[in-house]
Amino acid sequence: MLKTPFSIIFTLMPTVIKYLQLPFRFSEDRLCAELATLTTGWTMHFNTRDYTGAWSAIPLRSPGGSLTNILPEGHTTPFLDTPLMQQCPYISSVADTLPCPKTSIRLMKLDPGAEILEHRDRELSFEHGEGRIHIPITTNDEVEFYLGGDRLRLLPGHCWYMNFNLPHRIANRGVTPRIHLVIDILVSPELRQLFATCAPTLTEVADAQTPEEKKAIIASLKTMGTPTALEMAQKMVEEMG
Repeated sequence: MLKTPFSIIFTLMPTVIKYLQLPFRFSEDRLCAELATLTTGWTMHFNTRDYTGAWSAIPLRSPGGSLTNILPEGHTTPFLDTPLMQQCPYISSVADTLPCPKTSIRLMKLDPGAEILEHRDRELSFEHGEGRIHIPITTNDEVEFYLGGDRLRLLPGHCWYMNFNLPHRIANRGVTPRIHLVIDILVSPELRQLFATCAPTLTEVADAQTPEEKKAIIASLKTMGTPTALEMAQKMVEEMG
């Protein structure tokens, strides 16, 4: 089923945010203009078993500010802006709009005919204290993006959180590249409040699987502090015994 760009999907019980459109709209023209200045520097994605065709990235913030390291994990190396970020003041301001710490920031390109096979990025979710934001820059109607069984239509300049702990796959069946600005974030109290403001209701099911996941969800709901969130947290506690 193709969802509208304003779809907000949550679980009923227990609650996991599946995907959420954030209330920001960025300039497609300004994003494309800065993208056009970065004519080189694309590095093929390291996880070759999970895709076919060409899937590549340009790091704008990376471990140690490296121009060649597109890994989204820094381990003990701090994340720093790369020199290319200095060429992209608008993209830098886009990242600053998100009220939370940022780790990896990359431009991610999926060439025509390329396909990212279904996989999960373990614990990359709001409920686990971190997440991934996608802002499309260039796309086409033949891009197929499935998350948790739902096909999403992601438009240029729109801003999405998606739970990549869930199964997801992407195929570019069009004739133009699909390029997204991808920002990895750490959940902050301000971000929790933003999510609570954007998502006052809970509407669909995507079950948590383990007691640890359920405990993380309960903690997130309590931090949100809205009446709906607190009520659901209490129900989850009671169900867990």
